[in-house]
Amino acid sequence: MILKLTQRLKFWLAGFLGSLLVRALVCTVRVRILHDQPARRPGQGVVYCFWHAQLLSLSYLYRKRNIHVLVSSHRDGEYIVRVTSWLGFGAVRGSSTRGGVRALSQAIDKLRNGIDIAVTPDGPRGPRQQFKPGALFLARESGAPLVLGACVPERAWRLGSWDGFYIPKPFTRVAIVVHEHSIPHDATDDDLERKRAELEQALNDYTRQAEEAFAVKPQDRPAENV
Repeated sequence: MILKLTQRLKFWLAGFLGSLLVRALVCTVRVRILHDQPARRPGQGVVYCFWHAQLLSLSYLYRKRNIHVLVSSHRDGEYIVRVTSWLGFGAVRGSSTRGGVRALSQAIDKLRNGIDIAVTPDGPRGPRQQFKPGALFLARESGAPLVLGACVPERAWRLGSWDGFYIPKPFTRVAIVVHEHSIPHDATDDDLERKRAELEQALNDYTRQAEEAFAVKPQDRPAENV
């Protein structure tokens, strides 16, 4: 994507200020880990998967770990790239609709070289909490495990966006649930579809577990808009 000088300045400023806002909000939270990921394997990357709505908290809590985020080539994705880059993330640009094959190839190479990839399987524009197959393809082709995570604040503002985006309120608590899953290298496309449905249910279950850690009220869920 070729940007004019004014556009580059706009994105730079948005990234800088956005990262400051993320730090200011999330640095005050208290983290409760219900389930954490297994021990890492030397030289092997993992595929992190989480719902798009939970991006803000996780981008701070998992900062500076050399994780590369799979981000849409759409201009809207540029804001995510600029903010997360200030937090120590790399980026692989592309999605299922724009630059998908090239992006998946780059992500597989990084995983094989021990670099972690983060994917929002319901992104970039939904449907909300429906698991698209890209992450499964990455895991099958690279041999990397899938690490599914849910991160839910006890108190949060919920945007009226398609994903019901969480913005944690200052000094709240957040609950994190993380589990590892594997995809066999010889899995067929039919196997992947069955696994996709299984992982979608699992990630929704982990989100509910995180919500129940603080008894999140129904009015704090996506139906509430800001």
